[in-house]
Amino acid sequence: MSMLGTLGKVTIGILVAKGVGKMMRSGSSSHGSLLDGLGGLLNGGSNKGGLGGLLGSLGEGNIQQGSALVMRNNNDFASMFNDAIQGKDPKPTAEQDRQAEILLRAMVSAAKADGKIDEAEQDKILAQFKEASKEDAEMVRKEVEAPLAFEELIDSVPEGMEQQVYLMSLLAIDLDDEAEVRYLDRLAKELNISNTVSNEIHDRLGAPLLYA
Repeated sequence: MSMLGTLGKVTIGILVAKGVGKMMRSGSSSHGSLLDGLGGLLNGGSNKGGLGGLLGSLGEGNIQQGSALVMRNNNDFASMFNDAIQGKDPKPTAEQDRQAEILLRAMVSAAKADGKIDEAEQDKILAQFKEASKEDAEMVRKEVEAPLAFEELIDSVPEGMEQQVYLMSLLAIDLDDEAEVRYLDRLAKELNISNTVSNEIHDRLGAPLLYA
């Protein structure tokens, strides 16, 4: 399985494990119910491009040079990520697989923000890998069991992926714990994401705003 395919499974697993739907303000986002309260995402929906489309839009315009190439790569990545969420195994390039690996680690790291991914949550994540190879399942198991490595994650984020990393981190957090709020605040600051941009990302997901 490609790393992008693995990211799709981990995304679904973490959303289920964390009960992220609790954080959605149903119908209150200025962008409408982008992910239909995450129901559309979990059922393979693609409202307004789905999660992949949102990831692609956040990557556009962040890099001034080679913008056409960046946009095409983002569009391809967005489409393949939506396929991965629906259980398909896309065929990404090596660069797209590298992007997927960074987003996977961002999401798993954020899921540990309230302390750790407990055994019940791990089981729900790994349940997505029943039909995957033992190697893929073991890789994900090691990732969720490993200690939080925040600095390593920050160091791995290339220019242009900051907002995408923040979005995937937000998806893994339900913001009902002060430790999660502190984690997102620290992540935004380390990635040089302004309060305004952070709030815009929260709004597009229908999540509670981090900054007043």
